[in-house]
Amino acid sequence: MSGITLWKPEPDVLIHQALGKACEEATELAGILARCLIQGLDQSEPVTGKPNRQALFEEIADLDAAVQWLRELVNDEYDGDRADRKLNGFRRWQRMLEEDMQEAAE
Repeated sequence: MSGITLWKPEPDVLIHQALGKACEEATELAGILARCLIQGLDQSEPVTGKPNRQALFEEIADLDAAVQWLRELVNDEYDGDRADRKLNGFRRWQRMLEEDMQEAAE
């Protein structure tokens, strides 16, 4: 078996466009996340001078809007319990990182 299957683009034009827009906005967010990692959150884009922090939160808002639109179009099956578990995991990880940083400083 070759693992190749027949697939075709999403046929619903609205869902297709919403998927594409969410992908585009996620990519733009990934770009500013990388810039914040490389340059620092409190630095500015070298050419335009736009603060990285401002650009970050603009892209988060853009992605939030695109995801909300997509959720509306596909009859939202959002898993709030999963999101809560994920957030709680991030918070536990944060505490671990904070403890590690404190131990390293001692």
